[in-house]
Amino acid sequence: MFKSASKTHIGHVRACNEDSFISNEELGLWLVADGVGGNGFGDFASQVLSQTVERKLRLGNTLKESIVDAHKTIIKLGEAKPDVRGMASTVVAVQFKGEHFEVCWVGDSRAYLINETEIEPLTADHNQAQFLFEHGEITAEEVRTHPSQRILMHAVGVDDEHWLVDKITGRLFEGETLLLCSDGLTAELADDEIFTSFKKEQNLELVASDLLEKALDKGGEDNITIIVVSLDGISSEESNITAPQTIASEPENKQESAVKFIAFGVVAALLLVSVVLSFT
Repeated sequence: MFKSASKTHIGHVRACNEDSFISNEELGLWLVADGVGGNGFGDFASQVLSQTVERKLRLGNTLKESIVDAHKTIIKLGEAKPDVRGMASTVVAVQFKGEHFEVCWVGDSRAYLINETEIEPLTADHNQAQFLFEHGEITAEEVRTHPSQRILMHAVGVDDEHWLVDKITGRLFEGETLLLCSDGLTAELADDEIFTSFKKEQNLELVASDLLEKALDKGGEDNITIIVVSLDGISSEESNITAPQTIASEPENKQESAVKFIAFGVVAALLLVSVVLSFT
């Protein structure tokens, strides 16, 4: 039902890749997590988050509940192991039920909906630059390059008073693509530069490769992770066409079978008698 492509890269500056991602069509789950914390355990935090969300979804939790559980798990690990205390991660994830989807996020990893004519952000960053913009302190043009762009307001594993998982729902139509990415992509490329890759290529592997190459060419100062997802051919609702029905005849009851058997026997006997008489 779906086709997707995923790319991740350490970038040109970082010592390790602290991003992780999941591409699980069975669960209808695609997820990008970007480890933070500055203590060398960001990669561990993003992996714990990814694995916890996937496991909880298999147990029947909602996507939002699964992220909340991952948040609690990372906090408990920090309390139990002081050397990893302070580790955290951003997350953006989508879960599909048919063509309908739910996107949940914490932090500044993003989701976009792209079609032939436009790119639409589905998420709003949980960082200070976005906060300042929402309160009229800076303009939309200033947000991307503002010094506070990298200062997170919320992250999975950071227990602040106003912590939350944001959520949006929608439906993916034929010809549309959902993009999930860490801020390693959006720190290097503006939305219109991202959109150019989708206008240039149709194949999702080529789109993801083009986005990654452009971000690396621009500097690649952070880890970069990209997931693109679209419908594969006819949607399930469009293909739900009733097939021609073959109507099976109802079985005869025993009494009807017996009558037919007797009648057949009488006819056979009469034919046999007539044949014998014809030779006498």
